[in-house]
Amino acid sequence: MTTAKNSPLDIAAALRKLAPKFPDPTPEQAAIISAPLEPAVVIAGAGSGKTETMSARVLYLVANGFVRPDEILGLTFTRKAAGELSMRVRNRLRQLRTSGLIPANTPLDTAITTYHSYAGRLLSEHAIRFGIDATPEPLGEAAVWQIASELVRSWPDENFTNSSAVNTVIDDVIGLSKLILEHQVSVDDIRREDEKNLAELARIGGTANEEVRSAVRVAQQRIAILPMVEVFINERRANGELSFDDQIALAADIAVNFPDVGILERAKYPIVLLDEYQDTSQSQVRLLSALFGKGHPVTAVGDPCQS
Repeated sequence: MTTAKNSPLDIAAALRKLAPKFPDPTPEQAAIISAPLEPAVVIAGAGSGKTETMSARVLYLVANGFVRPDEILGLTFTRKAAGELSMRVRNRLRQLRTSGLIPANTPLDTAITTYHSYAGRLLSEHAIRFGIDATPEPLGEAAVWQIASELVRSWPDENFTNSSAVNTVIDDVIGLSKLILEHQVSVDDIRREDEKNLAELARIGGTANEEVRSAVRVAQQRIAILPMVEVFINERRANGELSFDDQIALAADIAVNFPDVGILERAKYPIVLLDEYQDTSQSQVRLLSALFGKGHPVTAVGDPCQS
């Protein structure tokens, strides 16, 4: 890493020329802002200035000429948080240009977005590798529920029975499909485990008490809706009707199965900042590990107490 010409304190002093009350970073924040370009995990609690430190890290890297703003991939969970962080960085880069600390032609656009939006973008560019025509915008919850409702209400198997109300079955189909995508298991995996559990419950007395009877009912009903879940997942993928969960799971599959995607993304984003990392799902971790693992400069910020 080239020696930095501007310290976090230098940058704060430059910003104070236009914003007199702009504070200096604390020693702990300064250490994170100026950390080497290597993988790092930052453990920080609520109210400790995580977002401020992330934006300052972007300014530090740009002010020292290590990367352009659009070469830093910043991911967070909500559109609001991504928008606020992007705007904060953009305004402060403009202030640094005005103060003369960075060249007047330094770009202001950043690559700060949400985890879901990033996965959607990857999918729109590479889903064709799986024979899927996907758009960056996922289906909303209402649209997903409507598709599941039509499937359940028109299910052609006349022998299908379930003790739950129709709306409960619909919710169960959606919920189980999410878990399958999240944990990368198959319908057959679930059926096999439930059948094994049912066999064990029968061995010890499948009607011994209400708890056992309830466990038997749950396993039987889950097995009964598995064909629906399989159709629900496969038909939506075939039609490009993808939810947030579909997008993250498929994007992770692409990253794992096509190493050249990671090569492209690492070249595009030499630096990666991950906000609210404690809330990432298994699919998101799989996606990010495949793309940016093995030593890429990733700074992950999280609070285990908020996990």
